[in-house]
Amino acid sequence: MENSISKDVLNPPNWKKPRGYANLVKTTGGTTLFAAGQGAFDAQGHLVGEGDICLQYDQIYKNVQEVLALGGAQMTDIVRMTIYCTDRDAFFARGKECGQIFKKYFGDYCPASTFVEINKLFVDGMLLEIEATAVIG
Repeated sequence: MENSISKDVLNPPNWKKPRGYANLVKTTGGTTLFAAGQGAFDAQGHLVGEGDICLQYDQIYKNVQEVLALGGAQMTDIVRMTIYCTDRDAFFARGKECGQIFKKYFGDYCPASTFVEINKLFVDGMLLEIEATAVIG
């Protein structure tokens, strides 16, 4: 059965092709973009900053920014974000650094966000994963 909402599935052409998901889905004729949970991976699919929560946090926002750009959006178009973290205490222990990274990508803008501590992420060594919904305009 087909979905009545027309949509574009987008993946950065220079990234390793994802299996079983799309990095971005944009409603065609609309302005809503849904970015899949992004981990701290480089374009070849290698985990960046293993063991360093700030390096991973920065790489993830870099990835979110690149994925959103495919759909014509920027970071300040994000209206909702969910951050999954395997170690809340480690994140907050480096809160000042993480805050500077956030500011680098968002400036003074703050989307609605949820921060969730979980036991484990899909790939060993991942400390964080961030998914986002953006609305253009």
